[in-house]
Amino acid sequence: MSKLKEIKILGFPLWMMILLNFIMIFLAAKDWMLSNLVGALAFALVIGTMLGWIGDHIPVWNAWFGGGMLFTCLAAGALNTFNLIGEGAKEALNTFNGSTGFLDLYILILITGSVLSVDRKMLLKSFARYIPTIIAGVVCALGLAGVVGAIFGIGAIDAITTYAIPIMGGGNGAGIQPMSRMWEAATGGDGSAWYASAFAIISLGNLVAVFMSALLNKLGQSKPALTGNGQLMMDAENVVSKTEEVKPVVGDYATGLALGLCCFCIADLYSKHISIINNHLNLGFSIHTFAFMVILVAVLNVTNILPANVKAGTKGMQLFFVKYMSFPLMITVGIGTNLSDYAKVFTNPANLVVIIATVIGAMIGTLLMAKLFHLYPVEAMLTAGLCMANGGGSGDVQCLGAANRMEMMSYAQISSRIGGAIMLVVASFFFGRFL
Repeated sequence: MSKLKEIKILGFPLWMMILLNFIMIFLAAKDWMLSNLVGALAFALVIGTMLGWIGDHIPVWNAWFGGGMLFTCLAAGALNTFNLIGEGAKEALNTFNGSTGFLDLYILILITGSVLSVDRKMLLKSFARYIPTIIAGVVCALGLAGVVGAIFGIGAIDAITTYAIPIMGGGNGAGIQPMSRMWEAATGGDGSAWYASAFAIISLGNLVAVFMSALLNKLGQSKPALTGNGQLMMDAENVVSKTEEVKPVVGDYATGLALGLCCFCIADLYSKHISIINNHLNLGFSIHTFAFMVILVAVLNVTNILPANVKAGTKGMQLFFVKYMSFPLMITVGIGTNLSDYAKVFTNPANLVVIIATVIGAMIGTLLMAKLFHLYPVEAMLTAGLCMANGGGSGDVQCLGAANRMEMMSYAQISSRIGGAIMLVVASFFFGRFL
């Protein structure tokens, strides 16, 4: 009983959080919830945080099945599937996520903070060898997934667009979420339904990637010549500049938010009105705004024109959104889905085979490039391969932890963020060209 009294969720004592959840569920069930931004955010923040906390504390589930993120999305899907809340509440949440732009806000904050948090010297030094290694892993992953999909009756294109691209897409926030928008724009279908299936797929892909990371650690122990024990390049030391960490003040959070918003607006302007690819070449596909935004923010990082406090502010905003807005986002995403969308992934054993093939393909491609560019195979497959095929930032921690190589987080971040941006371009092409 004393432990229960010590529990705080979103800063509230447990009893108070339960009371707030009861009130919001009651209002939504009666369809008395405010139908504007205030009502949607209140429901998503309170209910989402509570469900996320529960999911993160369920044994086994929290370690192997997506924890609070997937649990919250599934629970929101159940609210929709079984009509546990009113139609007005559903519409308010769907609008908040869609036309109101909560999803876009979440993604742009995540992109800005994530890309600017990667050390600029690491970006410059690694591009020449590391980015081609990532690309080789992507090509092999998509190719092997297509072959296996064709063999098992799924179809090469479906295997690539439904399985391989989401798995290699850099996780959730800057991966399958913007991809769902691209898919919706390209097909005219329900992007939330594609997202629901993709979330389950990347969760399974992450599990496979973590398991393979542990095997790579064992491989390095048995074959010492294949590993640099945390060092990627054979012919050079991995030097990372140690800049003094700047702690953001309240004003820096506003600065970081403003930068992210402006970068998105600039990327949107470029995408819709300036881009030669999107507006003049008529290639049958377009590059999404989020892809241009990642490129823009990467340029800002490499040129080093941003003051340290601005970068600190963007990182602070990213951490805030990841910690406090991820579960609410899962409510707004999940409320537009049906649980039957998830069931489709698990009913056919061929689905799991394609997922495994995608992860193995990423490892094969990076291994081949590691030999060409004189990179240690274990580290190359781990960071350029498995950290592309995992679930994003949290997947990076799981994979590097399983491989006992946490010091390679900078490379993992390049894979998840810059590699994820490459996958947005790839997704734009495949969705626009073949769907």
